Amino acid sequence: MNTPKHPTLPAQAPRTSAAPVLMSHKTWLAAALLMGSAPWAVAQDSTVTLFGTVAASALNLSHQANGTGTRLVSGPWTAPSYGLRGSEALGGGLTASFRLESSLDLPTGGAGRTVLGSAKHFDKAAWVGLGNQQLNLTAGRQLHAGIDRIAETLDVFHANADGKLLLSILALNATNTFGGFDTRVDDAVKLRAQLPGGVKLGVSHAFASAGRVGRSQSMDLGLQTPGYGLGAYVLRYNSDGTQLQQNTWGLGGNVLVGSARLYAHYMDATHDKSAGGATEQNNQVWGLGVAMPITPALSMKAAYYRDSASSVGGTAGREGQRSTVALMGDYAFSKRTSLNFGVFRHSLSGALAADPTSLAVLGLIDPATRNVSGSATTGVAVGLNHRF
Repeated sequence: MNTPKHPTLPAQAPRTSAAPVLMSHKTWLAAALLMGSAPWAVAQDSTVTLFGTVAASALNLSHQANGTGTRLVSGPWTAPSYGLRGSEALGGGLTASFRLESSLDLPTGGAGRTVLGSAKHFDKAAWVGLGNQQLNLTAGRQLHAGIDRIAETLDVFHANADGKLLLSILALNATNTFGGFDTRVDDAVKLRAQLPGGVKLGVSHAFASAGRVGRSQSMDLGLQTPGYGLGAYVLRYNSDGTQLQQNTWGLGGNVLVGSARLYAHYMDATHDKSAGGATEQNNQVWGLGVAMPITPALSMKAAYYRDSASSVGGTAGREGQRSTVALMGDYAFSKRTSLNFGVFRHSLSGALAADPTSLAVLGLIDPATRNVSGSATTGVAVGLNHRF
């Protein structure tokens, strides 16, 4: 769902390698000498790194309103992107940093995405920061603190799979309902603190143009060790132009059992459906996952998500369920390149089987005719994933 840097865990050793350094200390030194920069700028270390993930899969989805068949997609097991990140040591333990990251659509060659009519090239991250070993402040388009915690500690896919094809239940409840389910927030500042005992605290705030309307806030607290991880978070989104609110909180963790890492995550989301919150829809979500190596080259992940909703659409007595089950394998050809394969299934029942948003996210309703093609869809995807 800037994706946080995940801790290196014995059961999920990430296959990454150092990306090429585009600007070195020597480059800065030469520039400083030529431009007559202040002498302290010469003494600092600065790097800019190109990074990213390129992934494409052949995907077959059943019961689609626009026709069932096999097509080429980006993902769905990882969210392809590319970007630049950099840092400069300013002295005294202080470091300046930045991150620019854009989604990639390999089938069309597109980059970035459009959110509510606004085109965003660096849709995944566009921020600058300043910090030291204890505190780090970032400003710009970025993830809320609570989404950081879901990705780092609570979700087996690190919230980095396709939010529509695989993680729709998380996306519909943890991202901004009033902002087109945008996984990031604009005009945001975030403070991260390293507390004693390895505990991490995060607080983030997204500004708005008028009063509290359109603003959003989040906070998270977490601890990750090689053997286990614990985390909790809160998120609040305010709608533009009304007094509608979305309030989400969650907690959970992960634990290493033998060679397998087990995940458990509970989320509770309340969505206002009328001004002032007179009518609310409540969603209670469970997420369970397991990740484990099978051989040195082959690893597997499995996940189950269940969303139980009450007062669907703001109408008392209307209840429904959403569920997702996924099984994914990753076979590594090298440290950077792997083959991804797997199957997933989404299903809707009760009042959610007639909910336009739930149906649209899963491709089960025709946007023109409003004809519904079903209440469940199954996907099978095989693809190649390359990290740089």
